[in-house]
Amino acid sequence: MLLTVIIFVLAYIIIATEKFPRHWVALIGGALLIVFGILSPIEALSYINWETLGLLAGMFILVSILEEAGFFSWLAMRALKKFNYHPVSLFVILIVFAAVMAMFVDSITVMLFLSALTLQLGRLLKLDPVPLVIAEVCAANTGGAATLVGDPPNVILGTTLGFNFADFATHTGPISLVAALLLLGMFYLTNRKELQHAHEMLTEETVNEIEALHKEPLKAELTRIGLVFFSVAVVLLIFHTPLSHALHFHINAAMAALIPAGFAMLLMRNNDRKKALFKVDSESILFFAGLFVLIGGLEKINLFEQLAVGLSGWAMDDHSTLVMVLHWVPGLASGIVDNVPLALAMSYVLKDLAQMPGAPALALMVWSLALGVDIGGNLTPIGASANVVAYSFMEKNHGSIGWKRWLTIAVPPTVLIMIFASLSVLFKGQIGWF
Repeated sequence: MLLTVIIFVLAYIIIATEKFPRHWVALIGGALLIVFGILSPIEALSYINWETLGLLAGMFILVSILEEAGFFSWLAMRALKKFNYHPVSLFVILIVFAAVMAMFVDSITVMLFLSALTLQLGRLLKLDPVPLVIAEVCAANTGGAATLVGDPPNVILGTTLGFNFADFATHTGPISLVAALLLLGMFYLTNRKELQHAHEMLTEETVNEIEALHKEPLKAELTRIGLVFFSVAVVLLIFHTPLSHALHFHINAAMAALIPAGFAMLLMRNNDRKKALFKVDSESILFFAGLFVLIGGLEKINLFEQLAVGLSGWAMDDHSTLVMVLHWVPGLASGIVDNVPLALAMSYVLKDLAQMPGAPALALMVWSLALGVDIGGNLTPIGASANVVAYSFMEKNHGSIGWKRWLTIAVPPTVLIMIFASLSVLFKGQIGWF
């Protein structure tokens, strides 16, 4: 157990320093678990979430097709003109869009699309896109807490404990919506000077210069292919569960992304296909693979279960304390450890707790835990899948961000909305609406 924890902690420290490529650190850390006999090669492969990697690969391909077509540059110019080149309007719209879309579409897909669009807008307006991208990630994770399909932890908790889409929409939905608005307000207040400065710099001459320099032709055929199959992927991601029941054929998230991506690649010209594949972020896929193995090592030594049982045991006599423990401890931990295995481990604990005499209602514990791990994922660049995707994209296409800057921007608003969410759950417990 000690060796597993040491390897995990060292890998995370090295990743946070950003002195070495993160995908190599994660892969070497995973390989060390195999070398020291903590995991067998078969076990290591079994801990990799191939569905997530398939989803990433498929959506990366579709986004790279749209990027190669010039769609994001074209869309950025259309958005600028629609909102009269006003940075504040664009700032608000993009954050709201991230939160709302993430309620129905996986936040990875949302951030792949928005990261590319925001980077283009930032370049056009001479505005630093990093704070806006981080705000969008936080909004996507927070909005995803509103529904069963919004964030992977919700899917795990709902399916293992018997809660459906309507349950989440009714109980975590309103809290998530208000939390997203609080996020928007905080991010606006901290960025208003930069936004105002960018607006003041937009003279008529500057606008004409932007329009003259950014008239890249839109590749119509490639755009049609990209948009059609991106839309197909989004629809499949939303409805793949009912479709699986209707067709009596299991369609998972990876298939929902990879099948449209495969058809899109078949319809493309050979030259465009090569350029699109070259733009796919393979480093992020390798990083996720290594990260899953590292976390699998912790799962192998039952660290999550031991931690969860220990936390719940001492607070059993006080319902309010237990509800807060279930919100804050896994929530803060999800900033460091991926919230998917954390939610899975905690789902077993909640199932056992619900059967104990004098325990809080299962539903109240689920809402507290779900909001905690979903929102807590905002805290670091590796707290949730959407964070890793957006962070990697910006570092590859914009420049270094660094953990220090992410923490400075994301932690204060995240802690604020976690406080709001925890108080909201306590209030639900007091009035008996859960």
